[in-house]
Parts: sequence; structure tokens; C-alpha cells
Amino acid sequence: MSILVYVIILVVLVATLALSVRARSIQLRRISAYTTMPLTVGEAVESEKTIHISFGNSAVRDGTTIAAIASAEILYSLAERAAVANRPPLVTVSDPVTLTLGQDTLRRAYKARNGLKKYHSTMARWYPQGPQSMAFAAGAGAAILDEGVSTNVLVGRFGPELMLLAENAVRYDRIVIAQSDQVNGQAVAYALSDSPLIGEELYAGAAYLGRSSITVGGVIAQDIFRFIVIALMIGLFFLALVGAKF
Repeated sequence: MSILVYVIILVVLVATLALSVRARSIQLRRISAYTTMPLTVGEAVESEKTIHISFGNSAVRDGTTIAAIASAEILYSLAERAAVANRPPLVTVSDPVTLTLGQDTLRRAYKARNGLKKYHSTMARWYPQGPQSMAFAAGAGAAILDEGVSTNVLVGRFGPELMLLAENAVRYDRIVIAQSDQVNGQAVAYALSDSPLIGEELYAGAAYLGRSSITVGGVIAQDIFRFIVIALMIGLFFLALVGAKF
């Protein structure tokens, strides 16, 4: 079984490298959230409003590490666009270790725009942590109003507390783009979000917003591999049905 896993990883890597060569000519499948994000950031810059990106309960020291890193990729792309504005982005996290990731991501985004003078570590804020932390949701929800936020990108790990966090945004007609790697949080995100991200779409953010060759190739390779796995599952299902009749 371990050999099969290594073979699958090798195949995906080879496909990623091969597809990255033609990345610029490849049209990715449409994900409305990634189409909306750059537009809302542009509107926020023009109207001197703030964009809010939240990692939720994602942390770089447990099972949500991948979600935290994927959220940081989205933050980098959006913060780089917003770095030209006078109003800095707002980043909220509930894990103290992940706070450092948010600060460093913001610093790199501002450095890419030659705007390090505008960067301040207080752009990223920590609120009390814990699974389904209502204190975090209340604190971040209040910051949405205090900072004049126009767009909220809530990605990573959220539970039902996402309802409390997004309440202020929805009540005052602020844009919400949300996602969660938990079923109960994803249900709330789908109901409240203007353009929700569904499941693993979070991990495609770097490809859609950054459009680097390697990330685009990786997304296409993952989609191809996903269809292959689905086809194999359906094939094995029908083989099992046929075998059951004899």
C-alpha cells in the first residue's frame, strides 16, 4: 500500500511539472469566489475601505496546518493588491502561533509593493482561541464594524461560531466570502456567503489569484487525478455488483 501511495505522489508531481509548462494557455474551471476577490479588493481600495481576512481556528501546529498555509496564500495575494491603499487590511486569527504567519505574510506582501513603511504588525490580531471560540467570533465581529470593513474573506477552520462572526457583516451589507473545512462551518458559509468556497477549493487560491506556472499545473493535475479516482470508484462499484450476481 505504501508503494502505491508513493507511485501516486510521483505521478501527480510529474503531471504538475508537465502541465506547468503550458500553464499560461490553460483555462482553469471557474470558481466565483476567486473571481470576486480581486474585484472587491479593488472596490475597497477606491472607496478607502478595509478588507478583512480571517484564518478562524486554523493553526500551523496541528491538523489544520495545511488550511492555515492555504489561507496565508490567499492573504498574500489580496494584501499585495491592497498595499497601494491608505487603509491596511485586517487579519484575525485565534491561534497565537498563526499570528506570526499572518504578520509575516502581510510583511512580504507590502515588501513586494515597496511599501514596508506602511506595514505594521498590529494589522494582524489575535483573539481568544479554542474550538468553536465564541470569544474570537465576537471580537473579530466587532472589529468588522470598528475598522470600516467592506469585504470579509473567512477561510480555514470555522464551526457554528461563523454565524456570529458574519452576523455584523450581513446585517450591514458587507461582502462575505467564506469557507470551512468542517461540515457545520461549511453549511453556515454556504448559507451566508455571497460567493462561498466549497471544501478543497481553498487550496487552489494560489493558482487562481497568483497564476504562477507551478500552482496552475498543480491544480490541473489534482483535478485530473480526482476524476481518475472517481472513475475507478465507479468502476469498482459496478464490478462488485456484477460479481455479486454470480
